[in-house]
Amino acid sequence: MKILAVGAHLDDIEIACGGTLAKAVHGGHQVKALIMSKSGYTNFDGRQMRSNDSAVEEGLNALHVLGVQDVEILDFPTKDIPFESKTVEAIDRCISAFEPDVIFTHHPFDTHQAHEGVSKATIAAARRKNTVYFYEPITPSGRSYVAFKPQMYVDISSTVEQKIESLKQHKTEYDKFGRESWTRGVRSRCGFRGYEIGTEYAESFEVLRCELSFGGESGL
Repeated sequence: MKILAVGAHLDDIEIACGGTLAKAVHGGHQVKALIMSKSGYTNFDGRQMRSNDSAVEEGLNALHVLGVQDVEILDFPTKDIPFESKTVEAIDRCISAFEPDVIFTHHPFDTHQAHEGVSKATIAAARRKNTVYFYEPITPSGRSYVAFKPQMYVDISSTVEQKIESLKQHKTEYDKFGRESWTRGVRSRCGFRGYEIGTEYAESFEVLRCELSFGGESGL
């Protein structure tokens, strides 16, 4: 199986579906990460919060912890990734070259404007693909007026430690979001999702489309 995860920034994928991607790699599936921006940014008062070089270095380290080696990083503006033809075409180009069986992307009602733009652009670019999932946003991006609906679950009990270790590679974000309190929050959500399906840890996804196949391919 070929799996494509699309994220606006370097850390989005690891937070939301890092355990799932690590489990897919362990299962022998082919995983690619498409990141739409180099992810450096400044605060509204002009303070640089993260440089592009730091974000790329940390992001690659994080994805490598998950076992994801195929990483494509584009250069859209970190804060303002628009839902327009250029964004759609960039994702469409990746989909056409990689030909994924499964696509993961942001929830379209994420409150981060760049996440929303990437989600809508992915939906448009993946119009010919039959299996597309939205991964779960996390606070503060998840506090939307339209709630995320957990519909599909992946047991990540065997890979949750990889997920947490990958987050720690994002040293600038790790410090910004409260270090252990950040990873504890991510772990707690995985624990809650695991509780919902009777396992220790899980990640959940909302379904845009899903093709059920009986072709004998191994699942996650």
